Amino acid sequence: MTNTEASRKNITQPSDWWVAFEDQASKCNMTLSAWIGDCCCANLPVKVQKKLSERPPAHRPSRE
Repeated sequence: MTNTEASRKNITQPSDWWVAFEDQASKCNMTLSAWIGDCCCANLPVKVQKKLSERPPAHRPSRE
């Protein structure tokens, strides 16, 4: 897998946590995946953050 490919992971959290995560992502006008990624990256050391690749797009067709 290259740095531009995304991978799917199963993440388990209590259902009330998911509701809170989804609500906050929506308030930030972000997808849940992008919001979780930003939260995770924010908790990495800055030195590691700077080495990460750009987040790839979702590769979904645009809605008309």
